[in-house]
Amino acid sequence: MGDLSRLLESFLDPARIREAISELKKVDTLLTEISRTNDRLSRSDLAGIGHNAFSAASRYGRNVTDYLAAVRDASQAGYEDAEGIAALSMAVQNACGVTSELADQLISAADQAYGMNGSVSELTRVLDGMNHITGHSAVTMEDLSAGMSDLGSTAASLGVDANEAAAALATLITVSGQGGSDAAESFRAILLYTGQITDAENGITAKGLKRYEDACKSLNVSLRETRDGVRSLRDPMTVLGELAAAYSRLGTNDSRRSGLLDSLGDSAHADQLDHLLQQWDTYETMLRQYADGTGSMAAEAEDTADSWEGSLNRLSNTWTDTIGNFTDSDAIVAAINSLNGLLGTVNLLTGALGNLNVLPAIMGGIAGAKNLG
Repeated sequence: MGDLSRLLESFLDPARIREAISELKKVDTLLTEISRTNDRLSRSDLAGIGHNAFSAASRYGRNVTDYLAAVRDASQAGYEDAEGIAALSMAVQNACGVTSELADQLISAADQAYGMNGSVSELTRVLDGMNHITGHSAVTMEDLSAGMSDLGSTAASLGVDANEAAAALATLITVSGQGGSDAAESFRAILLYTGQITDAENGITAKGLKRYEDACKSLNVSLRETRDGVRSLRDPMTVLGELAAAYSRLGTNDSRRSGLLDSLGDSAHADQLDHLLQQWDTYETMLRQYADGTGSMAAEAEDTADSWEGSLNRLSNTWTDTIGNFTDSDAIVAAINSLNGLLGTVNLLTGALGNLNVLPAIMGGIAGAKNLG
């Protein structure tokens, strides 16, 4: 009880009350900024956002102004469900131990690459999967996030799902020790060769694509198939899975092995293809980890929220919210405006009379008038 009493006394200190009022001012400023990003929000909508902000922030053990800043940023980015995106960003930061900038970058990259239209449920599914992979391997969320940001649009355009892209990148990062961006560059080249797409800027030519396709054929793996009389390219990850099975049966000195790797032209890309094909079982394990990740981020985010820092942030939010219940924004603004008008009048009078000695008399008259009326 003694510790609790001291804690209550510290919050009832006038300095803490001033801090809470200062925090409420920041909350009001952030709500004003949010209203400017979305002119469809009514006054009651903003009041609701402000009211919900304290409990939403406390759920993740974060300060209320951090949460509202995330709502503002999500609204500025054009998300319809800005509060949902802000909560998701908090969960990513807590569970994965990343900055708000990286969390927002990852959300945006996944959203744009896979056309999720800001769906919090779909984005949560992807981020849960990635989080579960990093929690069961030596891959960091920073590396996997960087790789997904660089690779996402190419992978999606070639029909590679988010789970496949994340598992393949995590495999390459784990086996090669490369960073996420380097692994993404190599895997992008592998996908372009498998999808038979030229990229002159990166040295992927029609001639190189032909060499790669011929090398795959030598392993009895075709890049194309005929469906309903139409010849088309096959799913890249299905092709790579068949290549991995054929590759595993080759001897170390088999010319078909070197022929496939050499067809990529770039030694770094060739090394990564070798890693991926030899470690295909690792890729499949990470696919399963991704699938088992549902809810993993929320559980880990709650653990972080229960830390000392998170608990203190929740207590601070509750205190600030409590102080806010004793105040009324409109009343405060009206009082400030009235005081400003009064001081303006005093300023005009003293300026006209040119004598500071009249100030006590004026203030005494104001006080007297108040007492009389």
